[in-house]
Amino acid sequence: MICRVPDARLGDAVKRLALRYGLLVLVLAAISGAIAWIGRERPGSGIRHYANAEQAVTAAQAAADQQGVPVDYRQTLARLNDGVARARTAAAAQPGEWPVVAGVGDALTARARLTNAFPDYAEAGRWYDRAMAIDPRIGPRLARATWNFSIHRLAAVEPDLKRMDAYVVKEDGDVAAALGLRGDLAFFTGDYPRALDLYERSHARMGSLGGSFRLANYWARMGDPAKAELYIAEAEGALHGPLQQTRAFFELQRGMIAFAAGDWPSAGRHYVRANAIFPGYWLIEEHLATMLALKGDTKRAMALYQAIARRTAMPEAYDAVAGLYRAQGDLAQSQAWAARAQAGWRERLALLPEAAYGHALDHELAFGDPARALAIAQRNFANRPYADSATGLAWAYMANHRPADAIRTIEPVLSSGWVAAEPWIVATEAYALSGQAAKADDARKRALAINPHSFDRNPGVTWLDH
Repeated sequence: MICRVPDARLGDAVKRLALRYGLLVLVLAAISGAIAWIGRERPGSGIRHYANAEQAVTAAQAAADQQGVPVDYRQTLARLNDGVARARTAAAAQPGEWPVVAGVGDALTARARLTNAFPDYAEAGRWYDRAMAIDPRIGPRLARATWNFSIHRLAAVEPDLKRMDAYVVKEDGDVAAALGLRGDLAFFTGDYPRALDLYERSHARMGSLGGSFRLANYWARMGDPAKAELYIAEAEGALHGPLQQTRAFFELQRGMIAFAAGDWPSAGRHYVRANAIFPGYWLIEEHLATMLALKGDTKRAMALYQAIARRTAMPEAYDAVAGLYRAQGDLAQSQAWAARAQAGWRERLALLPEAAYGHALDHELAFGDPARALAIAQRNFANRPYADSATGLAWAYMANHRPADAIRTIEPVLSSGWVAAEPWIVATEAYALSGQAAKADDARKRALAINPHSFDRNPGVTWLDH
């Protein structure tokens, strides 16, 4: 069943999905990797130092340096697969040692950060719980807290952090990581001033990749891209060695900041550069496909999305293909691909519901049932009451012909300091349908001031009907 939603979403869906999903994956990867990064790769390690963004190299150049590190997605995945196998072997040999048992969770989480494989995330949690049962006094509390945050189980994060507060001896890195995670809890529950305070305190306690990236994401979402770039540059300048995956993350972040401001040429250049730095990564390819569609090259966009879907079986990719087919008038193919996506979302919702809510909502709004979309949006907002989930809930209200509820939901976002075009887009439509023409006109102007492409209509990138 195709959900009929307001015309304001026409042409914006793939752009919104690419921006929101991409930012989420990048932020979680940086946060989750921050703990492992602290204290490592310092000068003098014998690894060549690329001091800044201009000195970052392509995968081919990094491979020519022969430093023995993965330089593309395929090599990185192979290294992570080997890490998982080694961790399982070690845990089988030492089943009573909690750090060894937790190591399987660490390895699975590292692989899941790259592949977004929900089964890996789910299994990692079971290993962390097993390790915690071995030593309930200490155990892998920071790792489990980080894992719970990564799958959006926010309520489960603080209990482990409180137990860490009671430790007699506290490492600076652990204290900084705990402050950062508490900042994340504040951010994703809509308390942005507290989030900034905690992020800055964490970063002051011990600078790290995760700390810099958190602050970059904060300022990107609060409408200060220049400050966001300073923190991205700070993080990148602290790297040593090729670290192609991380450097590609930085380029994606820069691209998405430009994308959110409507600077599509700049965004495209960053995406192309990210792909050259770390080729084969599905997340980069999704952004490249979006840019192809925006340029009207739907044939190449379709081919790239289909390749991603075949390789990864991700429901997000199935949705994108379904939308492109529908835009071309091929409803049979659109429905077939949407059905594949629906099956994928059902699996994810059964496995890790909190992690799946946001994008399962996107699917339901595009191809599903308005009532089901609203139920998912309400659960998503109850779990993470911040600007993105509020915006999704407002769209779900609009899909159910409830503009007054959409206004009630979105107005706190508009006054929160959050800077994004989409809340103003939904406000434009909600005010218009409520007969508040002046407010609708003002909301439209505000959306366009943030992103001049806010109300563009490009059927080549539409996977939401109107």
